[in-house]
Amino acid sequence: MIDRTLINRVKKLADEERKVKEFKSRIRIKGNIVAKSLTKKGNIKLTVKRNDTEISFIILKSHQNKYFLAEKLSLGRSVSVEGIRKKFRMIICTKLKVLDKGISNSRQLRLE
Repeated sequence: MIDRTLINRVKKLADEERKVKEFKSRIRIKGNIVAKSLTKKGNIKLTVKRNDTEISFIILKSHQNKYFLAEKLSLGRSVSVEGIRKKFRMIICTKLKVLDKGISNSRQLRLE
């Protein structure tokens, strides 16, 4: 019999590291839609801007709910977008939400 405690411990550490890497590849932003276009394959490419950062997201047409929502959105609309960074500098949209109230520019202050 082989003692599996060391193997189990290494496997657990590897799983934790994999979760951390997945979390690092996630991107979230609340901002206004600056550009909207179609890709060659018919997916929608949204560019969202908040302050100085501009991030482009790809909305796949296989994700029907997000795709139809993105079709209806107009430029300048406030949205909250979450995506996963994939290869070739592509960020695939996983969550898309319209913000009715707009975006607040307030920041938290540290009280001393």
